[in-house]
Amino acid sequence: MLATGIILAGGKSSRFKSNKAMVKISSQRLIDRIIDVLAEVFYEIILVTNTPDQYNALGIRTVTDIIPGKGPLSGMHAGLICSSHDLNFVTACDLPFINKDILRYLLDQTGICDDAVVPIVEGYPEPLAAVYRKTCIKPIEDALINNQYKVKSFYPHIRLKYIAERELQQFGGPMSFFNINTQDDLRIALEQLKEKQ
Repeated sequence: MLATGIILAGGKSSRFKSNKAMVKISSQRLIDRIIDVLAEVFYEIILVTNTPDQYNALGIRTVTDIIPGKGPLSGMHAGLICSSHDLNFVTACDLPFINKDILRYLLDQTGICDDAVVPIVEGYPEPLAAVYRKTCIKPIEDALINNQYKVKSFYPHIRLKYIAERELQQFGGPMSFFNINTQDDLRIALEQLKEKQ
C-alpha cells in the first residue's frame, strides 16, 4: 500500500518506570510486535525516537524529533516530514493488540478531501492510532510553535473524518486500541493474551 507506518517511541515511560517498548508480551517485545503488524501493510516503516541507540538492531528507519521536547506531537511532525508517502498511519509504541485489519480499514476510509482519519474509541478520539496526510505538517508546526502540545491541538485546522466505534467492532473493538501505560496495564494485556490462547 502506498502509505507509511509511523511508530512513536519517544516517550519517557514515566508511569511504567522503564522503556515499555522493550517489554515482552507473549515472548515478543512490544516494539517488535507492532513492527510485525505494520510490516503486513506497509513497505515503509519509520520509528520516531529520541533514543535511537536503543533501537539500532530493529532494521527499520529511525528518525528523531525536528522540534524536540514537545511530546508525541513532535514525533508525529518528524515522522510525517520524513515519510515517503502522503498517507501515513501513526501509532504509539504501546498498543499490543493493534491489527492489520484496522490499519487497512482506516486507510480505506481516507477520502481525497480528508487530512486525517481518526477512530472513536469508547467515546473519545484515538489520535495515536490514526491516519494523517502530509497536509497536517503545517498545522502541527503551527501548534508546536504556539506551545500547543496536545496531540489533538491542530484538529480544528484540518479536514478531519472520525470513524464511529461501531464500525471497528468487527476488528476487535476497543481492546484493539488498548495501550500499556502502567504495570497494571501490562498485567491486563497478558491476561487478555492468555484468554485468547
